[in-house]
Amino acid sequence: MRESQPQLEELLNRLGVTGPAAQWLLARRQALVPATAQRPAVASKRPRPVRALLLWLFSAPLLLAALSALAAGRLDGFIGDASAWLLVALAAVLTRRASIATAESLEQRRFSGSGRHWQLPLRNLAAASLAAGTYVAAVYGVGHLAGVGLGFAAVAVLGYHLVYGLEPFRVGTPLSAQDKESRAVIEALAEAEDRLITIERAADAIGNRELSQRLARIAGLGRGILAQIAERPSDLRRARRFLTVFLEGAEQVSDGYARTHRHADSAELEQSFRTVLITIEEQFQRQRERLREADVLDLDVQIEVLKKQLEQEGIR
Repeated sequence: MRESQPQLEELLNRLGVTGPAAQWLLARRQALVPATAQRPAVASKRPRPVRALLLWLFSAPLLLAALSALAAGRLDGFIGDASAWLLVALAAVLTRRASIATAESLEQRRFSGSGRHWQLPLRNLAAASLAAGTYVAAVYGVGHLAGVGLGFAAVAVLGYHLVYGLEPFRVGTPLSAQDKESRAVIEALAEAEDRLITIERAADAIGNRELSQRLARIAGLGRGILAQIAERPSDLRRARRFLTVFLEGAEQVSDGYARTHRHADSAELEQSFRTVLITIEEQFQRQRERLREADVLDLDVQIEVLKKQLEQEGIR
């Protein structure tokens, strides 16, 4: 992370945070520079992917059938049921991994630094594995015809989609810019999104519900601003100071507070942090309004240009 202590000092001065609270925040930022450069994950509340257990329950009869076939000396039945169980178990493992990855904040990541790109989602692989396991169980385990097995496989995929949801193969946000400008916009959006993810993680780590909700609102406003910039990359120039001062300052302050607030339980510090968040939220809202006003202004200009073209063509 590039050195930005003066920017944080400027932000705190604008927010009216001075005295011991400002000194503490600046000291914490300085102490955290090596750590935040690597962007480690702040401990967050991860929901346990309980629904993945449904696939294990679904696979249990196959395991029992395989053991029964083995005990009865039916090798072909054992191979069919065991293979089906392994495929369904693989689907359960892939689904659990996908759920954990989602809970960890792949975190609504839209801007990867490369615009739109292809991916092979884990949930889609899990659905394919479940379909294959269902087909093998129906055809080689039970003895149904291949067409019936395909029908069962299709039902299994549909059920998986209804319970877990399939994912798109192409992700990211297309940007209507050219070459060098496009790369600059994508890099700026990806860096800004990393900062928002740090803020979201800090919101999860802070025990104070009010402060956590304020951070979540700030992150939501920030994501809205990035979406507006993605739709119209020319807005990046208008939002540059917002990204380099307020967003970076919000990240540093929130990350520092999330890391150390339990070790420095101070009413003055909490109030100073609250004041900072209130002002940052107001600035985020103003930035969104400015970008929206620019949209309205551009629309007015386009309407005027169109009216002049119609007049020149003799159309009233």
